[in-house]
Amino acid sequence: MNQTATNEVLLRNSVLLPNALSMIENEARTLSASKDPIRRLYISAAKVIHVRLTKELADVRKELRQRGIRAEKIDIGREEAKAFIAEKIGWHMQGIVNELQHNAKNR
Repeated sequence: MNQTATNEVLLRNSVLLPNALSMIENEARTLSASKDPIRRLYISAAKVIHVRLTKELADVRKELRQRGIRAEKIDIGREEAKAFIAEKIGWHMQGIVNELQHNAKNR
């Protein structure tokens, strides 16, 4: 990937990752009010995803600072934003599932 494309990806991530974090926070709040007996599992997964997204956002911001890149305005379509957030959360969820499966095999 060339430098320009990488910069665009970093800028997109810097704008959309905070939205993904907000979505996870809202879902965790909703789940905490739920009576579902498995809600603790969902809340724990949401916390893990939140930590991972927070670290990812910190890494993106650090990289932008190191490159001297500042975003004035970025136009991102609603559908593109929704797809990005769903993909990002799904990717982290799959990572959690993979870790759980790996741990279950090693017991």
